[in-house]
Amino acid sequence: MSEYQNLRISESQNLRISESQNLRISESQNLRISESQNLRISEFQNVRISEPQNLRISESQNFRISNLRISESQNLRISESQNIRTSESQNLRNSEFQNFRISGFQNFRISKI
Repeated sequence: MSEYQNLRISESQNLRISESQNLRISESQNLRISESQNLRISEFQNVRISEPQNLRISESQNFRISNLRISESQNLRISESQNIRTSESQNLRNSEFQNFRISGFQNFRISKI
């Protein structure tokens, strides 16, 4: 997906990205996933979100990731009643100039690292 795109996934959808895939979202994009969705990214995947992007995951979602790398000048905001689970041998890297905000009623579980 290239510059200046808006990806909106609305109500009650299931986005599953299975084995050995690479999801790259490049410059100046907005990824918004709204209400009651399940984003599952399974084994051996790399989610790379590069430069000046905004990843917002709102209300009652389940975000399960294997490898999440977020590089320079990004804002990751996760709001209300979400569950972030990162399972075994994963790398959660947040590099320079980022803002990590996690607001109320969330469960943050990182297992077997």
